[in-house]
Amino acid sequence: MLFLGSMSRRLPCAACFVGMLAVSIAAEDPAAIREATAALARAPAHSAQADAAAARLAAAAGSDPAASYSAGMALGKAGYYDKAEALLSRALTATPADFGLLYNLGVAASLAGHHARAREVFEAAARQKPQDVDTLYSLAYEYAALKLKEPAVRVLAQAAQLAPNQANIQKLMAITTRDLGALADSLAAWNRYVKLQPGDDAARRERGFAAAQTGQFEKGIAELEWFVARHPGDAVGHYELGMAQIDLDAGKALIHLDKALALKPDFAEAFSARGSLYYQQGKPETALADLESAAKLRPEDAITLDKLGQTYVALDRPADAVRALRKAAELAPDNSRVQLHFGRALADAGQTAESKAVMDRFRQLGPEKKGGIPAGLVEYLSLTPEQQRADYRARVEKAIAADPGDAAPQLRYLKLLLDDGAMEQAAVTARRIASLKPEPGVLASAGRLLLEFRHYGIAKELLDQAAAASPLADVQLDAARAAFHTAGAAAALERLDHIPESGRNGDYDLERARMLGAAGRSAEAVALLDRAEQAMPENREVLLTKAAMLELAGRTSEAERLLGRVRNRWPEWHAGWVALGLILEAHGRSEEARKAIATAVALGARSPEASGAHKEDSLRRLIVETPFEDW
Repeated sequence: MLFLGSMSRRLPCAACFVGMLAVSIAAEDPAAIREATAALARAPAHSAQADAAAARLAAAAGSDPAASYSAGMALGKAGYYDKAEALLSRALTATPADFGLLYNLGVAASLAGHHARAREVFEAAARQKPQDVDTLYSLAYEYAALKLKEPAVRVLAQAAQLAPNQANIQKLMAITTRDLGALADSLAAWNRYVKLQPGDDAARRERGFAAAQTGQFEKGIAELEWFVARHPGDAVGHYELGMAQIDLDAGKALIHLDKALALKPDFAEAFSARGSLYYQQGKPETALADLESAAKLRPEDAITLDKLGQTYVALDRPADAVRALRKAAELAPDNSRVQLHFGRALADAGQTAESKAVMDRFRQLGPEKKGGIPAGLVEYLSLTPEQQRADYRARVEKAIAADPGDAAPQLRYLKLLLDDGAMEQAAVTARRIASLKPEPGVLASAGRLLLEFRHYGIAKELLDQAAAASPLADVQLDAARAAFHTAGAAAALERLDHIPESGRNGDYDLERARMLGAAGRSAEAVALLDRAEQAMPENREVLLTKAAMLELAGRTSEAERLLGRVRNRWPEWHAGWVALGLILEAHGRSEEARKAIATAVALGARSPEASGAHKEDSLRRLIVETPFEDW
């Protein structure tokens, strides 16, 4: 992803913007900006001279938005992405709905490694231009970087429809569908990419590996052998060829895994694969060193830890097995196979009470689902929303007919009914789910859906049932939310009081503060949010809620200052402008309020308050009742 090579053409009105820059910079220090920009362009990349020029340029921009834009773009071209992001964000405060600025800020944040921030910015840009291919690609890239694989594929499917011959879209599609487990779709995307870029040998390597993973062993191995012959020093090629051969010829697989590790001694995946192969061959002593090396290199890899734990079990080292499998179970709480191995290891170690709890968890999860995601995911995501919905409904109804006692399809059907506004049917389905007595997670998911659609009474029934069966803090918190909407703030606060200290995280503080504000105890809410802000200084929901509570506590000047911080940090976030508009309106500053609300609407605000339906209690009600994304 290039910083300016492809981005400068994305600015819709570059000539007009440059004219504005010339006027604005005159009020600052144009000579200093020009001199620092020229010095930065002359200096070797990231040299001491370049660092000094970059610092001078950032300082010379001052607080002027237009000067910040000019300096930010120059710093971005020079590779100072952190500084570029800060300056472009400052520039955006003057024109928060400017598409070109949003796009460039998103790229700067991405190249700085701030993927969560880049995602927020590209989402704002996509709301303005939902068919802009570069924006869709960039948004998908950020989703993938944040491991939000399905949203990434969904956005890439839209981009591919608009630009079917754009190679970078197909390449990212191939990588992301592979990571999602949709291997047939990954292979199809690699085929499309290689057709567009036939000279990319690494892509042919990945296509061969994808073919082998989908059972096309002869074709896949042939392509991988072709690649390794051309690139004998490529460790990944040897690893993937070894993996393709592992079930067909273990001897050949070991040769290539050995070669991969000789070429790349810190290749965690190759250690894990070779160790697993030795374990399967009944050689746990030989497997141990490889799996310990893999776990040291990838300490957060639950699957490697699971294999290591099983190896310790085979070597009669129960304490080591429990240690490794406990961490694997913590990292993969929904992986039934890992939970099974952990439960058995605990039993072998004589820890019977904990073993029983873990085996109960295993039984709740059910057997591991095999086979990955079938082909057709990308095709499905390429359908229109109406076509997707019809296809999805048909599959859900078929699943319900096949097994009426399975709560999972009933949960999906509940979401369809709520989306359709069919509340009477939704209530019947919700109670049917409850009658099946599923595990607490299903009940909690159904309750959250009902909360989201503001059907609080039935939500409370399901969440109370879930909370009675599960001590998890998030389930208890949702039950308190339902109690708030049905029984009031006092009842909800009482339920929150029963959540143990270990479960009182930032979400707890935020929810309690909202309920305190609804109960008219804004000063207590502010004190609680002070603590939350210290723990999460970059959480914009905490800051915005605190600003609202300051206003409700009569501390308007402090509220406006905090809102200024929010808008300076996230100028593209519509919720900050909604809150500002409501505060300004409450104090009779109607023209300023109108401008703030207009900005919010331009940025995608959806709430009635953002459209001008102001009431005296609107800020309190909005903070308490409405998720920020729905403002």
